Amino acid sequence: MSYDFVLFETDGDPGSARISKTPLTERIDFATPSTTPVLESLSAGLAETVPDTVKLEEDAIHLSGDRCLYVVTNYNSAEEAAEWLTAIAFDYGLGLADMNADTILLFGDEDSDAVVQIDDWFSPAFSAYGLPHLLVEVMRLKDSKTPYLRVTLAADDSKFIQTLYETDNKQWLVETSSSTGTDETHVKTINDVLERIETWFNQETAV
Repeated sequence: MSYDFVLFETDGDPGSARISKTPLTERIDFATPSTTPVLESLSAGLAETVPDTVKLEEDAIHLSGDRCLYVVTNYNSAEEAAEWLTAIAFDYGLGLADMNADTILLFGDEDSDAVVQIDDWFSPAFSAYGLPHLLVEVMRLKDSKTPYLRVTLAADDSKFIQTLYETDNKQWLVETSSSTGTDETHVKTINDVLERIETWFNQETAV
């Protein structure tokens, strides 16, 4: 059984983290074919970089749609393949979609100055494009898991900002690390949370 990934060029926010609800679906399978030098190079040479733990299917790597590159692996090596392709996407500034899980793993604008975590999910980089969609996923967790998101500086894990969705009050608790502990505030909307997280990230990572 095969497991499919897609590396793609990023024009901007590709939409919801759920692939089936985004313009990315149209780009991958139905758009007028187009490519870039980066994707052409990867199409020709990516197989030479595959780790021993990843098994590719026959005709595994091929260009598709509007600046997308399919990579088809064996189902049993999907986890290792995701790690390999995440590193490739980082190196080339590409997005990465897990087609079997119907999920965008990387949005293409990732910044390794911080890591992001929600319940049962971790990203080794911060994405401004991905953040609003991750917060929507946090709200979907409210009935079964802990509805939180945390952004932590990679260079100093004592510096973080995190938010918890309070289901009873239908509001967000935002906590920011400080020299005296944590500062807390409540906000009502996802846009309020986004503004606070993005402001914090830009201030903490400014040169």
